[in-house]
Amino acid sequence: MLTTCYGFKIQNGLLRLPVRPRRYVYVKLNSRTLQVLSGHDARSVTLTSDSLSITYSKETVEIEPKGYVGVDRNLDNVTVASTDGRVRTFDLSKANKIKADYRYVKSRFKRNDSRTMARVFSKYGEKQRNRVQPILHNVSRRIVDDARTKRYGTVMEKLTGLRRLYRRGSFRSRNYRARMNNWSYGELQRQIEYKARWEGLKVIYVPARNTSKQCSICGYKTLESTQRKLWCPKCGTVLDRDENAARNIASGGLRFSPDGPPGEAMVEEREPENATLILKVDGGKLSQQPTTTTRPDEEDLTEPKNKHLVYSVSS
Repeated sequence: MLTTCYGFKIQNGLLRLPVRPRRYVYVKLNSRTLQVLSGHDARSVTLTSDSLSITYSKETVEIEPKGYVGVDRNLDNVTVASTDGRVRTFDLSKANKIKADYRYVKSRFKRNDSRTMARVFSKYGEKQRNRVQPILHNVSRRIVDDARTKRYGTVMEKLTGLRRLYRRGSFRSRNYRARMNNWSYGELQRQIEYKARWEGLKVIYVPARNTSKQCSICGYKTLESTQRKLWCPKCGTVLDRDENAARNIASGGLRFSPDGPPGEAMVEEREPENATLILKVDGGKLSQQPTTTTRPDEEDLTEPKNKHLVYSVSS
């Protein structure tokens, strides 16, 4: 049972919930919940059969970034490169191992009963999420904390349409399609964006086109080498594929900085009318054709910097 209440009140460490006119139920809140809610505006309370969630909000002011961190999301890792030259890699292989284990367990279920199958799959799906979410939360928290310490903005690729590439009949193995369709790139993006905006950090999205193939040193097109390495025939540099992509993503945020190229954010690039757009995969990421170099996320650059963000805490 799910119930949302707005006529509540928090006083003396107790949550007062109305059940009837002038009749209330009191719930004692723990010290952690009271500490989190301190100084914030509680908006609503949601009750389920086994949990209680309190939604609260705060006003944030967007910080002018002193630099940028580029986040390259891959299936087995997340590589982060900042404009000061620092590169960090976070391993996600444990999360993929958990998903593979649960896929195997569910594949062994042979009972021909759709209702029982749906109930069992829902149970294992919840267990999988409960084990994977803390891993993603830890990675996103460390990325945002580092960016907040340096007052850096966050830059990510705008990945869209990836699920369409791995449907049945796409000439890829069933196991490979299952791994790619279970990739939590969207959930990791959601966590990083929300936590960054909660801290007042700017979040920018750039097109995913050629972020892995273009040399982050000279901008020339690289050639494939061995063990996920790239070689640039122009400057002769040997680059790690993920590190190169993260550096290119970080440099994409510089066009929105005060020191960026003048007028670049207003230039519009159009293909000829008779040009044919071909979608292909660049290192596991959908190649996109950028139609404009303005900020490609959902917000306009002219929006006010004061934002009203909502968060939830469970007790």
